[in-house]
Amino acid sequence: MSIQIVMMLPPRAASVSFARHALGEALSIPGVSPDCIHEAQLALSEACSNILRHLAAGQNFEVLINIGEIELTVHVLDGEAQSPHDRKLANWPDTDVEHDGGLSLMTAFADHASFESKDGSGAVRLKKRLRWSAEAPVPSSG
Repeated sequence: MSIQIVMMLPPRAASVSFARHALGEALSIPGVSPDCIHEAQLALSEACSNILRHLAAGQNFEVLINIGEIELTVHVLDGEAQSPHDRKLANWPDTDVEHDGGLSLMTAFADHASFESKDGSGAVRLKKRLRWSAEAPVPSSG
């Protein structure tokens, strides 16, 4: 099983909500557990909000979602970013307390959170191991 979603979104708060709901619906299709869906949605919301805060006026942002049998991978890129595979992402830097809330949530609810900010462009990458609902058949890893 593989579900891939690519969204190019305008710089509005409603775009964050749209991305969050799209992720939730996509994760519910194969039977991911509700608590895992909620955690992934929180991490995505924070990643989108972080990118949104740094967008230039009128600049769109992109959300790439890849749901595999074992892991969810999400890339949130500003309009200037290149393909996530062409970017070198680093671990989160030390931040001040005022701006640390979103970073803390992303790292708390994702198994891996990394970012890049270079020459005015930015990207966030999240990875989360999927947990399945009791009634959902657990996909095989092979």
